[in-house]
Amino acid sequence: MLITREDRFFPADFQRRVAADRLGVAPDEMDGGHSVALSHPKQLADRLTAYLLP
Repeated sequence: MLITREDRFFPADFQRRVAADRLGVAPDEMDGGHSVALSHPKQLADRLTAYLLP
């Protein structure tokens, strides 16, 4: 799970709690807000691509 630290719609603390309670995981985090694909497209693409590589 990947969350953004500056998301004001789903605050990071809320997302961390949901990830732990419902999924039992600690989420990866990156800079950006709710529309991270618009504000940090290259960083998001790099992060998602990194998940595919061994």
